[in-house]
Amino acid sequence: MAIAKMKKLTLISFHEQKDQLLQSIQALQKFEVVDLPSTDLGDYEGSPRQVDELETLIKNYQTRIEQVQATLSFLQPHLPKTALLKKLREKPKELSLHDLAKEMTKFSAEDLVENLLSKESELKTIAERQKDLKEEEAFLSSWKRLNFSQADVQSLKKITGSVGTVPQHVQNEYMNQLNNHELIFVEEVYQNRDEHGVIVFYDIEHEDVVKPLLNEWHFDDLTANFTEKPSELLKKIEKEQKELQKQVTEINAQLKKMQDEEWQLMLAEEYYQAKLDRERSKLFLVDEKHLFIMEGWLEESRLSSFKTALKATLEEQEYSLLVEDIKEEDYERVPVVLTNNDYIAPFENVTEMYSLPKYNEIDPTPFLAPFYAFFFGMMGADLGYGLILWIATFGALKFLNFNPSMKKSLKFFHLLSYPTMLWGLIYGSFFGTELPFVLLSTTDDVITILILSVIFGVVQIFLGLGIKSHLMLKYNDKYGSVSDGFGWIAIFTGLIVLLLGNMIFESDILTQAGIIIAVSGALAIILASVLASENKGLGVGLGLYNLYNITGYIGDIVSYTRLMAIGVSGGSIALAFNMIIGFIPPVGRFTIGILLFVALHAVNIGLTMLSAYVHGARLIFVEFFGKFYEGGGKALKPLKASEKYIQLKNQNE
Repeated sequence: MAIAKMKKLTLISFHEQKDQLLQSIQALQKFEVVDLPSTDLGDYEGSPRQVDELETLIKNYQTRIEQVQATLSFLQPHLPKTALLKKLREKPKELSLHDLAKEMTKFSAEDLVENLLSKESELKTIAERQKDLKEEEAFLSSWKRLNFSQADVQSLKKITGSVGTVPQHVQNEYMNQLNNHELIFVEEVYQNRDEHGVIVFYDIEHEDVVKPLLNEWHFDDLTANFTEKPSELLKKIEKEQKELQKQVTEINAQLKKMQDEEWQLMLAEEYYQAKLDRERSKLFLVDEKHLFIMEGWLEESRLSSFKTALKATLEEQEYSLLVEDIKEEDYERVPVVLTNNDYIAPFENVTEMYSLPKYNEIDPTPFLAPFYAFFFGMMGADLGYGLILWIATFGALKFLNFNPSMKKSLKFFHLLSYPTMLWGLIYGSFFGTELPFVLLSTTDDVITILILSVIFGVVQIFLGLGIKSHLMLKYNDKYGSVSDGFGWIAIFTGLIVLLLGNMIFESDILTQAGIIIAVSGALAIILASVLASENKGLGVGLGLYNLYNITGYIGDIVSYTRLMAIGVSGGSIALAFNMIIGFIPPVGRFTIGILLFVALHAVNIGLTMLSAYVHGARLIFVEFFGKFYEGGGKALKPLKASEKYIQLKNQNE
């Protein structure tokens, strides 16, 4: 239950072995490649041509991945829908990188992408044409009464005409002018709120007079659109629409049967992503004329697996491996891996949410886990709510398949269900209904619960101060351990004894002992500050200023009252919901009442669990971590496969 011990590895081999070696390392999924050009070897300048070629290759793989992802996004909506539960029950297929490469030889990813993207392009073209046809259809539908075409107008010898629109105007001014003009004959075909559709006739001899008038009255000439009669054009449009829809149906039918092609695209994305990551890692290497140098971090427990993979990949004379312990100057660079048992590991999410510890720090997860679980349960505090959380998480873990990260989160909430049920029994609450046995009532024992909340907070603060003192002694800062740790423990111990002597036991001896212990702690803080400072006067000032932090500690202790407030409020809301349902007549309780019960308590469960999750983390981050923990470590980022669609199998293990 600590931070995993790491090793610094330096590997030297021939260029010919680079790809094979990187693939073998990627299969382990535990080795982080260090960016050597940015470290002490940064003065080395590789060949610009090699770097350019590598960056070009990286861009090519990025383009391929984007194409595959775009193709998958196009294909998947056309495939038969798989039920979510069925998806979650399916275990991801296990493949090694060698198996993955072998699968890629069975089909051409480029041809598959090209084929599907061409179908996408075809569907887009059809969709655009269908849109145009709909617009044409909407236009021609207004002119259905028009019984002749442009050719019919042009065949007239002494008169001519035009088909077009005239905009609506105040008191139909434009239409009235058309209708009243002696040289023009007007027939209205349709009318809507925006325009009049008309056909106008006039003598060819008067064309020079009429055309300027039509322009003046905003006549929009549409004659050229009517190459045929509107009724005939509409029939052609209908026929073309049916043909286009038939093509769409055929393409969709083809796409619907492409489950195998979907799997191939998934494999292609996995393969290209693995290749991309390996090519990117080459930028982190230092290349000499015939050799390359690789440096990286590896957990000590994985060292034997790493050596086995090397032996399975290369001959002994083809590489050189240097294994070094982590030095103090590497502490800022070395990544951190937390190693805890199955009951503590899920709480690593809380630590990671704040910040990973540095390599030379302590892992706070084992210390925060019991407190977080205890606080969460105290704020959730309902047997029914805890039971719902237990059933949901247990069922998900038992019968469904999730990625490791999601599985870890589910285990986290599964463990939190137990203290929630325990505190539900203590408060005697089952979906807001009072159980026959109640140890602490959220209505009658609020002050007792408040005192318990403060006591639990003081215990956690004591632990934080104790850890702080231990760490400072570990780093040979004996004065700091007193001024920032033991001194405050003495002050709070004295104050607790003082309160017990005054309020509980009414003992003068306890009261005096408490005062002596608290004052001794305060004096110890001042003395330690003086001894730690070269300027003794300044040391006294620092000690007194340190004592002023008592206000911060009081604020921290008061902050723990939220344990009572959230637990009591959640129970009160649940009780209020039950009272509302109780007001419904007996017949309604077993119909609408059941639905209302489920809905209201679902809301309360969500709010209660969210509050417990957030405020529990807040108490850890501020009140607990603030006493001893800094963080600032970085997670291990190994060269690995994405495992988006498959589970990687290491053939060397």
